[in-house]
Amino acid sequence: MFSCQLNPDLELRLLETRYARPLFRTVQRNRNYLNEWLPWVKHIENVDDMKDYIEFEQKRRELQQGFSAVILEGGNPVGVVSYQELDWRNRKASLGYWLSADCQGRGIMTIACKEMVQYAIVTLEMNRVEIRTRSDNARSRSVADRLGFSLEGLLRQEERSGASYYDHAVYGMVASEWDRHKRERRKAAGDGYVEAAAAEEA
Repeated sequence: MFSCQLNPDLELRLLETRYARPLFRTVQRNRNYLNEWLPWVKHIENVDDMKDYIEFEQKRRELQQGFSAVILEGGNPVGVVSYQELDWRNRKASLGYWLSADCQGRGIMTIACKEMVQYAIVTLEMNRVEIRTRSDNARSRSVADRLGFSLEGLLRQEERSGASYYDHAVYGMVASEWDRHKRERRKAAGDGYVEAAAAEEA
């Protein structure tokens, strides 16, 4: 089963129905914020809707099409990171994520996404990981930047929200670059790599 301890208080665990109620409470607290960026939020009106969403994610995992991991801080769900697509033929994954507004600015999403990229490239043997985000979502884009992803282009008016259309920024990372970045980070940090990386992301 997929799980990863990110630090003493933070972990990634496979998204399961037992998290439906606390995760729904997190969505409720952040509904106004999340509605601005995530069109699916308006469809999560109660705990049963959250259970349906989680069961859908579990089915995707069974079909090896993708899966989601919940971010737990002190045992409480504060966000989700997903492989929105796993393309086995072309060995590539698409990464998506969201985080509770009161947990942002502390490097939580960066460290969670780093582990998901590592898992995709090393364990799933993907050659490419892609992040697509609205071009005006500065926080989401900063995660891709901090992880060393390359900005590869802009998809004009890719997303419709209400009466407006929004561009999407496309970021990519390939396995050879990820390995090089990892070696460079370790070389720069020396024996204190873990502590230095945590301080950098704080």
